Amino acid sequence: MTVVSRWVAMARGPRRAELVLHTVTLVNALGNGLFTVAGTLFFVQVLDLSPLRMGVGLAVAAAFGLAASVPVTRALDGRSLRAAYGALLMVQAVAMALLPTARSFGVLVAVLALGAAGQKSARAVNNALIGQVAGARRADVRAVSRSVNNLGTAGGALLSSAAVVSGTDRAYELLVHADAVTFLLAAALVPAIPGTGRLATAGRNRYGSALRDSRYGAVTLADGVMCLEYFVITLVLPLWVVEHTSAPRAVVPVLFALNMVLVALFQIRVSRRARTIAAAARAVRVSGALFLVSLAALLLAGQVAAVPSVLLLVAGVGVHTVGELYHAAGASELSYGLAAEERMTEYQGVFGLGMGVAEIVAPYVLVVACLEGGWAGWAGLAVLLCATGAALPFLASRPPVPIPVPIAR
Repeated sequence: MTVVSRWVAMARGPRRAELVLHTVTLVNALGNGLFTVAGTLFFVQVLDLSPLRMGVGLAVAAAFGLAASVPVTRALDGRSLRAAYGALLMVQAVAMALLPTARSFGVLVAVLALGAAGQKSARAVNNALIGQVAGARRADVRAVSRSVNNLGTAGGALLSSAAVVSGTDRAYELLVHADAVTFLLAAALVPAIPGTGRLATAGRNRYGSALRDSRYGAVTLADGVMCLEYFVITLVLPLWVVEHTSAPRAVVPVLFALNMVLVALFQIRVSRRARTIAAAARAVRVSGALFLVSLAALLLAGQVAAVPSVLLLVAGVGVHTVGELYHAAGASELSYGLAAEERMTEYQGVFGLGMGVAEIVAPYVLVVACLEGGWAGWAGLAVLLCATGAALPFLASRPPVPIPVPIAR
């Protein structure tokens, strides 16, 4: 069943709460797509930041957002899920609306940090909302939500084409304000979600036992390295195309949309190939090899004329997306399959730290490696991803270390 047919079925059936939740996701994703494609160009052209300075600002903001998400969600403990989610969407709307006014580096980092804190806290609340709305169908609803998110982001990317092609400061500022409006629209839809559930954060982020599981920790660390691949498309590619290749600007949103649509269409199908720990580890190993090929194609796109450059970019993004599909499928199965069942929430929290650290490291490291380092940077990143993926089967096959269960006193 396609995403559209599922949507129609929900509108006509008893699962209208899911429809509203997916609609909120779609509206939010459209705004994210508008900004994700043009965001790095906005920072460099409109705010006149160097790529390196932009990377530092994004890294600092991501670190603050990750640190702030714990006290923010705890402060919302016991509050209505709908009220908490709506408030966090409003926080992101305010941060996005303030972004064009952030003409000093300090103010920019503060605004980005505000948005990052709202975004990372909203993830936890959104997961809780899915649990409330879906109940036992949580896995299915999350799968549909991922597809809706990717399709919405692809749509937003395509809608940003005119601004990217024009390349004017005013066009980029309008995209930022449009993203802020989508946050407001999403927040306005949240009260329509049925239910009176409340946010419960008790026990969240208590990772002591899981952190002592050396096998799980090693796999988490390796996955954190692999997560750098996500930022090649969203962070590096727009500036690489515009400043380092002969390809036209118009190809940027098309490449991003290609990535999103392929993920939306094939993620569930690829995930079926990684239903065991061994198969999941092999899937990540395959992804590492694919990233080696894709990054080579993206690098070569900067060395040739316009037409072959576009072809190499399309091929590179296509191969990279297949690698992303295998990585996501393998990482998801490993995060659950290697975890202690009785402490699943704790283990999932630990695994999420890998992506959190990648969000902090990627803006600076990838800008330095790919945009400033040239072929050596691209080659280094490709080898790092390939080698890390190749190590996953060995790390995942190590015998687990028994973790004593704490005795209640």
